[in-house]
Amino acid sequence: MKLSHEAKDMIATIALVLAIVLALNMAISPESNRDMFSWTIGLVALAVVFWLWSRREATADADAGAAEAAEEAVQGAEKLMKRTIVRRDADANAEPEDLTKINGIGAVFQTVLNNAGIRTYATLARASVDELEAIIEASGRSRPGRLETWPQQAELAANGDWDGLKRFADEL
Repeated sequence: MKLSHEAKDMIATIALVLAIVLALNMAISPESNRDMFSWTIGLVALAVVFWLWSRREATADADAGAAEAAEEAVQGAEKLMKRTIVRRDADANAEPEDLTKINGIGAVFQTVLNNAGIRTYATLARASVDELEAIIEASGRSRPGRLETWPQQAELAANGDWDGLKRFADEL
């Protein structure tokens, strides 16, 4: 029989309520109704069985969902790692540029980006916002407020358009 978690919980609750009613009835009734004790114990046992059955399946469903989420996270991390390795190879000989000229990037975020293989304005300009978010998240830092503008600002810096970069930063 296939019952939902809610149905199992409801059956367990009804059985428990009936057991409590029978127990109260036994407590306040004369000695002749004491034969309801076995019914009370049986209903409590039924409630426990349905509750445990429901919890076991709920836990199994949650574990399956967690495993699926973990697999997706691993795949995302592998993709990011491959892109980072390619960037590191491309920028291995490049002299690191001062990424702190980008509005929102301080010394800490520059170090995080450099460690991820982003050392130049051109490399930062090619990075997607999703990649940057993943790099920042992997570093354990909070997402900065204007992260989505970093590639645009880096493009201006890579092209040497410092006046355009200043105007862009002033508009922020």
